[in-house]
Amino acid sequence: MPKMALASQPVGDIKRDFTPQALPHFDFGAELTVDIPAGINISVLGRYEVAGRPVTSSKTMEFITALAAAGGSMSRDGLHHRIYERDVSASTLPTLAYRARRLGIDVRYEPLGRRYVLGKPVTVDALKVLGLLKAGRPTDALVLYHGPCLPECDSPFALSLRQTLEDQLVRAVLDSGDQELVKAASRMIDHWELAEPTAAGDDPFSAVLSDSYLRSMGMSSGGR
Repeated sequence: MPKMALASQPVGDIKRDFTPQALPHFDFGAELTVDIPAGINISVLGRYEVAGRPVTSSKTMEFITALAAAGGSMSRDGLHHRIYERDVSASTLPTLAYRARRLGIDVRYEPLGRRYVLGKPVTVDALKVLGLLKAGRPTDALVLYHGPCLPECDSPFALSLRQTLEDQLVRAVLDSGDQELVKAASRMIDHWELAEPTAAGDDPFSAVLSDSYLRSMGMSSGGR
């Protein structure tokens, strides 16, 4: 597996002991832009859809997303390392490519370079959100957020993209200073930095850790 940089996120005024362990991740930001060429709409935030039609194969959607995140082209080995942590059958990636084509996605395999290529552009909602955040538009990004990225997928790529997107979205919302935006985000994203506001002043920047987060860490304050 290629070397992967460790993610590092600011923790603000919250104690570092509560910071979730960073996950290895890939660089998703190098080519991101809000001016993504028009293409088939791919939804991987909270649900799986292609052009508005529900899709049941999460692995196929992850395959498409990984290709799109790489700029539309990636080596066979690169895809394998990103969406699988174990050896798989030689027919696994060709099967995913076939399923993608059945969904209307133009995916081709180039034997000379041993690469999979998107023949036509696609618009993936998760990558669009990252592009909007890069452009300094957290409100528009939150509007597009409909739930966790690549739900039910646990590959290195899926875990990394999910954490990267949520961390950047939450940080952009908090940095905006817009309390209504913070409240909206807290209802949509289960993230450790979106703590419940303190009773005094309802200030998100002096927030304490929420009971829901403490419960997830096995440290609920209910019995204190």
